[in-house]
Amino acid sequence: MTRSVRLAPVLAILWFVLSDGVASGVGFGLFAVLIALGASHAARPSADREETAPPRLHWLAIPRFAVFFLGQSMLAGLDVARRTLSPSLPLDPAMRDVHIQLPPGPARVLLVATLSLLPGSLGVDLHEQWLTLHVLDQRADIEGDVRKAERHVGALFGLTLA
Repeated sequence: MTRSVRLAPVLAILWFVLSDGVASGVGFGLFAVLIALGASHAARPSADREETAPPRLHWLAIPRFAVFFLGQSMLAGLDVARRTLSPSLPLDPAMRDVHIQLPPGPARVLLVATLSLLPGSLGVDLHEQWLTLHVLDQRADIEGDVRKAERHVGALFGLTLA
């Protein structure tokens, strides 16, 4: 219940911003907030399942992750631009399955989002310990790039990976 008390105002403010503060949308906004709260509770694991609490975010690791992400975004963006503007179009797209080490939960979701936001790769499927990526060049060191991103995401959550 405490979670709902904290989440409801956030959702209401979000609705207010998205609706430009128009008063005629309050009824629908209230309905949308209630539906979102219900979905939030339905998506949570049940209390009778034995699951560990999700790892906590280590705020001091955020600047290092930001530097990594921005640097990788810039390098990957330049690489994609070079490939697409080259007359020979040096692309070799493929779907690649990569084993991931991060535990299920927020860290794994952030890894997939991070890889999808980096130019040249897109997370397509996540099943147990395997991530399917669409990549622009299968000859690249996909495994190494995933490991590097995984280490940075793991550090955000205080996780040490092999």
